[in-house]
Amino acid sequence: MSEQAQTPAAKSRPETPGFSTSVRPSRRAALVAAVGGLLTVAAVGLILKNADINFVSGDPAQPAVNFVAQRDLGEAATTLTPAAAGPLAEDAQRCKIPLASMTIAKGTAAIGSTLRIRSGNYASPYFTVTENMQRIAVPYPAPYGAGAGTFVVEGNATGAVLGLTPTRVLIELPGSQSIPVVWRAVNPC
Repeated sequence: MSEQAQTPAAKSRPETPGFSTSVRPSRRAALVAAVGGLLTVAAVGLILKNADINFVSGDPAQPAVNFVAQRDLGEAATTLTPAAAGPLAEDAQRCKIPLASMTIAKGTAAIGSTLRIRSGNYASPYFTVTENMQRIAVPYPAPYGAGAGTFVVEGNATGAVLGLTPTRVLIELPGSQSIPVVWRAVNPC
C-alpha cells in the first residue's frame, strides 16, 4: 500500500527535482546578463565620449574642423601670417587655444589661382593652388569653447577643395564664400 500511496503523489510532482527553482536562476541570469551588458555599453560610451576620437556628423551644411596636433605645430606655424605666427603658435603649444587644421587641394581650380581664409579677425596669407595638396593652419573663427564659427574664403580659386569634414568645394569664387564650421572643443594636450 505504501507503493500505491506514493505513486499518485509522485505523479503530481514534476519529474525533474527542483523544477520550480531552476526557472528562477535562468531568469536571474538573463536579468544579470542584460544589466551587465547595459553597464558595459554605458562604460564604453563614456570612454569614447571622453577620448579624443573625432566622431563628426559629416553635415555638408556645417562641416567639422580639427585642431593641429602638438607634434605638427612647428610646421603649421609656417602657414600663418608672420606677424601672427608667434603668438598663435605659442598659445597652441601652451594648450591655451589650438590652431585649426585643414587642407587645400586643386580640385578643378586652375594651377596658380589663389585663396585666403578669414577666420574671425585673422586673414591668412594667400595660398597658391598647386598640383599637390597643402596642409595649412588658421586660428578658430570664434572662441574655441563655442564649438562653431564661420570661415570666409576669398580669392579666385574656383573649384579648389577645402579639406574639412566633409570637404567643401569652393564654388562662389572669385569673390568670397562663407563656410559655417563646427568643432569639438576638447583639450588638445
